[in-house]
Amino acid sequence: MKQTRYFIFSISLCMFNNLQAVDYATDIQPIFTNNCIQCHGGTHSTGLDLSSYESVMSGSNNGPVIISGDHSSSLLWQYVNSGFMPMGGADLTSPDVDSIAQWIDNGATLRIFPVQMVNQFQINPIYPNPFNPSATISWEQPRVENIHISIFNLKGELSDEFSFTKSQPGNHSFIWHPAGLPAGVYLIRLTGETFTVTQKAIYVK
Repeated sequence: MKQTRYFIFSISLCMFNNLQAVDYATDIQPIFTNNCIQCHGGTHSTGLDLSSYESVMSGSNNGPVIISGDHSSSLLWQYVNSGFMPMGGADLTSPDVDSIAQWIDNGATLRIFPVQMVNQFQINPIYPNPFNPSATISWEQPRVENIHISIFNLKGELSDEFSFTKSQPGNHSFIWHPAGLPAGVYLIRLTGETFTVTQKAIYVK
């Protein structure tokens, strides 16, 4: 009976820890977007790009900055915890630093509960929405496809577009920075070889 109670307690504790898990798209990427990508948006000399999950996990010119399951050994956490990053701005808040540590310790995954390979295309809500200065567009695809993102204003005029050749199955995210565009409502259309979906996003200044 004692072993049974211990087993039930362990399962409950595991479920509680999962409920406390940190989600990359809603908890971590906004930290980087609001504090880091002004320098680390793909043009920094170190090669460290914090504008998407894929680029974060790719690391810098010197190697990985995330050690999955071990925040204390992850260079990114060391930099933000010590105040070395962000440079030229205010340090991250303690809750933000703790969230990054928890995300890394939980496996540094894109999603709280990693899903099995999807059998159909799924698009996630654009985050944040309304947004400024950038919005995260994320989706899941079941097969290799050429993906095209077209962004239109309400007049139907093409404002921006991006292409991903032979995008691989799984989870994907893209950070849109509407440089030089006016505030307003935009229609974001994702087109593949087997689907077309459109979402509305509101850009505010």
